[in-house]
Amino acid sequence: MKKKTSKILVTIAFMAAFIPVPRTPAQTLSDNGIFYHAFASPWSSSLNPAMFPESAKWYVSIARTNADLSLPFSFSDLNLQEDPVRHVTVFNTTDFLQLIADRKFRFSLNSDINLLGIGFSIGQRLHFTLDAGARVNGIVTLPIELTRILTEGNLNENRHLELGTTLPAHAMAYAYASAGIAYRLSDFPLTLGARFNMLGGIAMASIDHLTVDINTAADTSSMSLTMDYLAHSSIPAPLTDDVYMHENTLLPHFLPENLGFTFDLGAKFTLFNIDISASLLDLGPGITWSDYATVITPPADNHPIQFDGFDISRIREKDYFTGWADTLLHRLDCQLTPQSFRFTPPTRMFLGASFSLLKTLKIGYLFHGEVEGGLFNDIETGAFRMNNSVSLNASLFDWIELTVANSVAYDGDNWNFFNPGLALSVNPFRSLQLYVAADYVSSLKLVDMRAAHLYFGINLYGHR
Repeated sequence: MKKKTSKILVTIAFMAAFIPVPRTPAQTLSDNGIFYHAFASPWSSSLNPAMFPESAKWYVSIARTNADLSLPFSFSDLNLQEDPVRHVTVFNTTDFLQLIADRKFRFSLNSDINLLGIGFSIGQRLHFTLDAGARVNGIVTLPIELTRILTEGNLNENRHLELGTTLPAHAMAYAYASAGIAYRLSDFPLTLGARFNMLGGIAMASIDHLTVDINTAADTSSMSLTMDYLAHSSIPAPLTDDVYMHENTLLPHFLPENLGFTFDLGAKFTLFNIDISASLLDLGPGITWSDYATVITPPADNHPIQFDGFDISRIREKDYFTGWADTLLHRLDCQLTPQSFRFTPPTRMFLGASFSLLKTLKIGYLFHGEVEGGLFNDIETGAFRMNNSVSLNASLFDWIELTVANSVAYDGDNWNFFNPGLALSVNPFRSLQLYVAADYVSSLKLVDMRAAHLYFGINLYGHR
């Protein structure tokens, strides 16, 4: 008995070791992982390669799709007021900028379209999965200093704005093809899984570092900007013809040159009706971006940009705004250097525990973390985002499965205790699954909603 207990403790310690200690302050992650503890859903396998659906002999996923959007404000936060005298709508810019400063002015968008997923078992212990699809993810974070310069200005003083040194903005689109395997040990209730992901980059752009010095002239008649920045891009066409004088010839023109790979690792330990699991996804070198890859830096002399300021009272004058923006962009010079670089998808991690009763009810806990930009790219790793969620699954004879979940989120300053999710899977004849979910809904009122994660798709399911 002591020997078996020791094995159990070693296994739990091994799975806990999957979760690295973050070195950056955690931000909120807008995802409950609502399908992680599902009774019979291929989604659980996509989040942990060791969690093949126990009741499935095989499955085929068609157009498995999910997308999430997170904003720093809702429609009601705009606080639009009708002025009955002037018959205009009034928008309080100062209050709005202060609000989004308090919420860290963060936008994020993620989408995953799995065009085709296949899973099958050989016997009771050995499972295989194949997947192909495309993903898009991006995040923009503007610092509080930027909103302060807009509300407080820099009259009679100079400003040094640190606009981020850890990926203040990036967006990436890539295709993937994955092959996974999971095996349950014969003499110990432990399942181990691994998956290889072949990646093909479509396009990416990132601002990796940006600082701005704003200096005011002694007579306050003009200002000057000195900027230090680093950005990367890789797109299907060149940024300028004078940088790229010839077409890429390494691969046919219709194939991307941005290739790479990552690994997924997972484990699940079962003791009676309790499951303890962990996974680490997209671990590895990621994508080497070579297709018209460009590094963008300031000019060699990094000369100050002179301008006479912006008259906010004339913002509605189209000609004034357009002319001001064109003048500023014309003076903003930069160096474009053709150079390949490595930038990876976010590295995701899960640690879960669940208790099931009669294969009908299941209550689960899930820690979900994510490192923006991955762990091994050539660019500085971005922020660490996380949350903790609890879920309750109810299955009726494998024909209908209902899941409710809620996350407790903390963004470094404030707690948010209500971020619910709801998933419904209808399985006619236990062979066809139609499912839809709304996860991490920040508010039940549409005008107050700032974040939501939507899922839908179809599975063909070969029940054991």
